This record gives sequence, C-alpha cells and structure tokens, in this order.
Amino acid sequence: MAQQRAPIWRPSHEDLNDSAMARFRDYSNERYHLSMKSYSELHAWSISPNTAGDFWLALFDFLDMRATAPPRAAFEPVRSQHGGNLYPSPKFFPGAKMNFAGSVLLNRDPNGRAILEVVEASLDATVITWRELYDFVEKSADAMRSLGVKTGDRVAAVIGNNAQPIILCLAALSIGAIWSSVSPDFGVQGILDRLVQTKPKLVFSDTSVIYNGKLRDLMGTVQTWAKTVAQGEELVHIVLTSSDPKQAASIEKGITFPEFYAKGVGRQLVFEQLPFSQPAFIFYSSGTTGAPKCILHTAGGVLLQVKKDYIVQIGLRPGDLMFQYTTTAWIMWAFVLSALGTGAAVVVYSGSPLYPDVGFLPELLAKLKVNVFGTSAKYLTDLMDSNKRPRDEHDLSALRKVTSTGSVLPPDVVEWFYAKGFPSKVQLISGSGGTDCSCAFVGGSPLLPLYADEIQAKVLGMAVDVFDPSHPEGVSIHASNEPGELIVRQPFPSQPVTFWGLGGDAKYREAYYDLFGPKVWVQGDLIRISTTTGGIQMLGRSDGVLNPSGVRFGSAEIYAVVRLFHSIADSVCVGQRRPQDRDESVILFLKMAQGQKRTQTLKDQLKAEIGKQLSRRHVPKYVFYVDDIPYSHVGKKLEILVKNVISGRDSKSNVVANPDAVGLYQKYFDVEAAAKEVDVDEVAKL
Repeated sequence: MAQQRAPIWRPSHEDLNDSAMARFRDYSNERYHLSMKSYSELHAWSISPNTAGDFWLALFDFLDMRATAPPRAAFEPVRSQHGGNLYPSPKFFPGAKMNFAGSVLLNRDPNGRAILEVVEASLDATVITWRELYDFVEKSADAMRSLGVKTGDRVAAVIGNNAQPIILCLAALSIGAIWSSVSPDFGVQGILDRLVQTKPKLVFSDTSVIYNGKLRDLMGTVQTWAKTVAQGEELVHIVLTSSDPKQAASIEKGITFPEFYAKGVGRQLVFEQLPFSQPAFIFYSSGTTGAPKCILHTAGGVLLQVKKDYIVQIGLRPGDLMFQYTTTAWIMWAFVLSALGTGAAVVVYSGSPLYPDVGFLPELLAKLKVNVFGTSAKYLTDLMDSNKRPRDEHDLSALRKVTSTGSVLPPDVVEWFYAKGFPSKVQLISGSGGTDCSCAFVGGSPLLPLYADEIQAKVLGMAVDVFDPSHPEGVSIHASNEPGELIVRQPFPSQPVTFWGLGGDAKYREAYYDLFGPKVWVQGDLIRISTTTGGIQMLGRSDGVLNPSGVRFGSAEIYAVVRLFHSIADSVCVGQRRPQDRDESVILFLKMAQGQKRTQTLKDQLKAEIGKQLSRRHVPKYVFYVDDIPYSHVGKKLEILVKNVISGRDSKSNVVANPDAVGLYQKYFDVEAAAKEVDVDEVAKL
C-alpha cells in the first residue's frame, strides 16, 4: 500500500546557513575553490579517492585539533602505495604532534563549567570548573609518574560514571599511557576477562556503587578479581577510591586514593607531544560469546572522529551543556570524554536512568538546561510506553538536539517524539557506529530533513555502501533498496591499530576484512539505503540476520510490527539452525506487558499482521511467550546469545545484565517439543 512520505523534521534557516556543517562546507569551498551546496555534494567530496585527503586536512584544521606540529599529509602510505587498502590501517596525519589531554584542557576559561556531576535521583549537580579539572588532572598525573607510569603503559579503571574516571584518563593520556575502563557492575569474570588481557600498571576501583536506590558493596567482588590481577608482573598498585586503609589492606598491592595522591611530588602537568596515531585507548567488544576482544585505538583518531560527530554532524557548540547517559564500559563514555574537546561542558550521571521512575531524566534536563541529550532507543521507547509527555511536564526550551544510539530506533517512537514527547524544534538524531570504529558511520545532518523510519545520512568521510554478502568479490546493491552488509570503502582515522595481545593483527583482520578482503571494512550490520531520500534503515546485526529459505531480512522489521501490539512489552526474534537442520527457522519470543494475558489469539493476530505488513516469508515459524529477554549491561538486546542458546552453540557470556533470563531459552533447542507445550493463559476459541 503506497503511503505519503513526509519529513517529520525539517532544517531551519539557521541550520542551513549557520550550523557548523554549513560553516565547514563554506570553509572547504573557500579553501579549495569549490562550489558545494548540498549535503550529498559535501559527502561525495569527503569520500572520493581523489579528494578525501583534502577533506581530512580541512577537517583537522576546522576542528582545531591543537597540534603542536602540523601534519604533512592526510595519511600514509598514499593511495598509490597502499592501493586503497583499509588493512593494515593507514596512518593518518603523519608528522602531526599532539596530546589528547592537552587538546582538551588547554586554553579554556578557568572559571567556566567543565563537568557537572550528578548522582542517581538527584536534581543537584556538583560543578567542576576547567581550572579545577586541570588541577585534578595535574595532581593525578604527578602521582602516576611517581609510580613509574610512562608512555605505552596501561592504566585501567573499574569505576562508575562520575568525574573521577575522566580525571584519571586525562592524567594517563597526558603521559601517553593507554587507558581502559570497565563498569563496576560487571561480575568477577567479566572484569578479569578484560584486565588480565591488558596487563595494566595501575588499576583504580570503586568499593561501592548506588543503583536503583540501593547501595551495593563491591568489596567482595574486588577482593576476588584482585587476587588474580595482583599477580601481574606489570601491576604496581590497585588503587581503591575509598579512604579506608582496612579495605586497601585486604587486597594485595592495594592502596587508598589518599595514599595514591601522596605519591606525588608537586610536578607541573606536562603534555607529552606524540603522533596523531599514538595508541591511547583499549575498548572492549561486547564479549557476548567468548572473551572480549581488546580493540586498540589511537588518541588522534578517537578525538578527531568524535569531535567531527559532535560539532559537525550533531551541532554541539562551545559552552553547551551535553548529557550522554552511559556507563564507563560503553564506547559512549569515550564520546563524553572527547566532547570536552569541543569546549562544551558535560554531565556525568551515576545510577539508573529509570530511578526513581522513567520520567526523571527529562526533569533533570530541564533543571540543568541541557542543550544536547544523548540516550538509547530503549530509553525513548520506555518513555513513550509509560505515556510520558516531557514537553508538557518540563521546560525543555534549552534543548536543541537529542541523539539515540545502541539499537534501532522504532519509527513509532520517532513519531511520538515529535507528536507528544519533545519540542518540535528539537532535532532527533539516530546514529550507528560502534566500539570497533569509535565513531558514527551513519547519523544526523542539519542540512537534511528527517523521516521517521530512517537515519538521515552517511557521515562525512565515511564511505558507506551496501554489499551483497553472497558475492565474496564485493557487489554493491546500494541502488536496489535491498538489505545488505554495511561496509566502508575508504580508510578513516579511527580504524583500530590492532587488537591487543598475542595474534592481535590476525584477529583484527578476521573481524572486519575476511568477507570482502583488505579494501573493505565490514561492520556486521544489515542495512537498507533508500534510493529516494538517501536515508538509512538499520535492520539489525548481520550475524543475527534472519535467513529462512534464503530470504534475508533483519529483526528490526519484525520488531516494528510487534510494536503495534501494545499488550507486548518486549520481544526478541532470532534464527535457529541446529546441526540437524537443513534450513533456518525464524522464532519470535514475546514478553507480555504487566497484567496482559498470553493468548493464542494474539499469536495468530501478530503472525497475520507480519504477513500483511511485510510478507508471508517474514512470518515466524514459531512464536513463544517468555518471562524475560536478556540484555547487556549497556541496554543492548542480546539476540546473538539467544540464537546461540537455541541453536545448541556456545552461550557463555559475562555481559548479561539479567543472566537468569538466558536459561529460559535452553528448552527451545528442542523446539518441536516446546511447541507442543501450552504457553498460553487461554486458548483461542475457533
């Protein structure tokens, strides 16, 4: 059925003429004597093999990377030498010297706001000025140097989302050390899987956290993982954020924060001038199955790409207040850290986004007068499902942008956002990237309209295409409106250096370049690009793609139909292919809203609606009711884990926030037997 498509948001005159995107376009036109007008022209110039180098050099200067030595080129080896290969990763901006921490901290208003610390359920913030932040970093770096931390050493933290990990990270980066962080809500094995691989010289750890209104003592967990970590030859100390010497004495190599700071001798803060491609971060893959991969990223690559995303694509301005809800384990924490490099102030919030209720964060946005709010698709969905109308309940006049990432944003949530949820002038920006790339591949643009069922655009500098996975030689289906693999054709600055540890280069190549070779980065997402608007539909992970009888489609298409049924609280749709199966079966699991009955009638209606809205080929072979659906600690639905469980594959994972949910799916390995069981409250009457 043909539907009238109309944008749900349109750019203003100011967006089109005075946004950072518009100013960058005009700057590039003047610098290179061009006449680009539209976003499509700007993007095409940014990814063309003949002009991509010009784009990256212009961006480096436009973003004010605060290098003490300029780059002699955009990247090396030059294209004629590396043949357009993305693997091995080309080195960007050779010759440039800089320091991530210096780029963030230098030349700021000493009395201006840098960080606003907020604890769970509080509307009050502790303000840290730029001067105070500088002093805290100086004090921390002084102590780290006294303990022997030097360029290339690893410094790790198992700390909640407050100002402390930002301070410690900037201190480590000022020296040239490599930073990694883990959320303290991880279990012992999840922490060990990360720290044992990276062999840090220092580990900082919380001893308690507050979540969902409850104080949780972490010392039992800390004492357990510390027994193993303390055996590392490189480790000097495990520094507890408490000041209780008894707690520190209970672990080998343990000291308190006061004891750590006492190691300092009053050194002034020195920013070691290092190459743009200096390794600076180890970010961890989700570890949904097996040990997490340790992805080694560069200081310059992370900072430039995140500044590009925030300043040019999103529109974050110096002096703005930005609040991205995150934990220290999620890549979005590094985005918050890097956002300080724009001159904006950031909110760091520790605790649950749903406590004391789902409507609390909009109240906080109003109280603090937040300009840019970053959240997840799940949180916005929860707001809508709770019948909240933040714009009617709070003064959100300061809010200009809301960003959503982490999972697919349903179209009905976008429609609610503008019809009832938030002020109509606010630009809602859905984006997709990942820990792998430390940037967005697709996201927002202030020069383009927004359609409810699409992400607006490919991000500048990101040569995104859609490939048919059945053709290993690499065949673009960009112009077909068909789903395919999200790939990138051109190098970008935040490609990983490698994976940390033994065999890291081979693991890095296998992760992204095995499918189509070294000229093509494969992200592992299934997407469709509109031939009319150029907008992008994210259809789920391609490793979780549904492929019954050779028909490929994404779980997001199923979820969009499920959301039409308000009695269903959540769902997970996966493919099952056991060793004995000749074809894949699509199985849909439903979690009902509180007080709603499980009926056969609902199953039948849902399957009929999927067939009507999509096609008969999309209709799941089985639909089951379940009590819970597994999610990760950062709110991602763990489709692949469910798929592995019901297909009889390895299902060990240490990132599950609700691990008891995993066991609910074991019986569906024998799906035929499960289908014979009665899982409804009342049988539909014929």
